[in-house]
Amino acid sequence: MRRARVSSGVGLLAALGVVAAAAVTVRAVDDKDKVAPGRCADQEALKAYAPLVGSWRGVGQVQRGRVRGAWTESADWAWKLTSDSAGLEITVKKGKYLKAGVLRAGKAPGTFVLEATLSAGTCRTFAGAGGDRKPLVLTADAKAPAGGVRRVSITPLHDTRLLVLLEAEDPERHTFSRLGEVGYTREGVAFAAGESYPLCVVTEGRGTIQVSYKGKTYWVCCSGCRDLFKDHPERILAEASAREKVAEKK
Repeated sequence: MRRARVSSGVGLLAALGVVAAAAVTVRAVDDKDKVAPGRCADQEALKAYAPLVGSWRGVGQVQRGRVRGAWTESADWAWKLTSDSAGLEITVKKGKYLKAGVLRAGKAPGTFVLEATLSAGTCRTFAGAGGDRKPLVLTADAKAPAGGVRRVSITPLHDTRLLVLLEAEDPERHTFSRLGEVGYTREGVAFAAGESYPLCVVTEGRGTIQVSYKGKTYWVCCSGCRDLFKDHPERILAEASAREKVAEKK
């Protein structure tokens, strides 16, 4: 009888273990596919600059309208997404002053932080304010080494034109002087006023890449959104559905 009770107890523990493991699995699936409030909040905070996503060709000038000292470069903007955060990533080819960077929302509403890599390979953090239809003016942290780029101003003119002004700083007078300005033109797509286009299922940007899930096709705007969709399709579709319900109530 004692051996039977022990055997029965072992069987009960094994059964409980299976139930617990199943519960953990279900919880993991639920956590994986639930809406990510942190990333959604970041995307909303960066919404004014979401149209930057895409490829741009640029012409830089020391003085606007003067050919002397001019240069060419190109830039690619894309979403940099994780399961709980979002940023806008820029990669510059042949950049005279900037090589790469990630633009993120600041702690206060309407503020932003650019974690940049300069053309020399050094890193520098810029912070400032901007917003819808406003230039994004970002100044280097006071602790950053003197010299080089100390202020970056990003001005989206419209869907096909973008200006990036780069400035140095006189540390004694605390005044800024122009290093150069890059005028960018979007590559590849003509954006006519009122033109219709598919929306990115992740960020509601201009859809340019197709993805599929369970026999249905959706659009995303960049490789960052594509990768996140492939990793968390149920979560992304749940977020899109929630946005549609909010829009219907307005």
